[in-house]
Amino acid sequence: MRATIIAATGAVIALAIPASAQELQGVAFPTARIAFFDAERVVAESVTGQAAFAALDAFRTEAATDLERRNQALVAEQQRLRTESAVLSPPARLDLERRIQRTELDIQRLLEDLQAEFLGLQQVAENSFQVKLLPTVEAVAREQGVHFVFNRLASGIFWANPTYDLTERIIERLDAN
Repeated sequence: MRATIIAATGAVIALAIPASAQELQGVAFPTARIAFFDAERVVAESVTGQAAFAALDAFRTEAATDLERRNQALVAEQQRLRTESAVLSPPARLDLERRIQRTELDIQRLLEDLQAEFLGLQQVAENSFQVKLLPTVEAVAREQGVHFVFNRLASGIFWANPTYDLTERIIERLDAN
């Protein structure tokens, strides 16, 4: 009985494969032209990309400077506590310890705030760049007669023939607009 079921199932599968192949024989698929571009290169090498992310660099530099200044002040207070601890009165030492704790907490909160603000600025920069990039990629693809354009790194393309790389054309077109 079991052998009959297996044989019947095999026969149904064998008959279904040619039937589905016959259904596709009459369909003509057009030849697709595929290309790719390197989005990171477009950001790094285009004037538009550099401008979109310049605010992030400025923010990062300013934040690093502010954090460095606050850390130096903290180190100075900690050094003062170590060197003057023996000569400070108990209330003065307690006050200095509390200031150090407040400064550490302020630095931690500032760091968290800066990270959140940076992520927000990064999202805005990426979105504004995408708004400019997408129509540019579409225009270059149409000019080149390409049907599909992949972002090389995001799509997992490990290697591709450089002949199909539209990165330079996209950078030129993006900066021309």
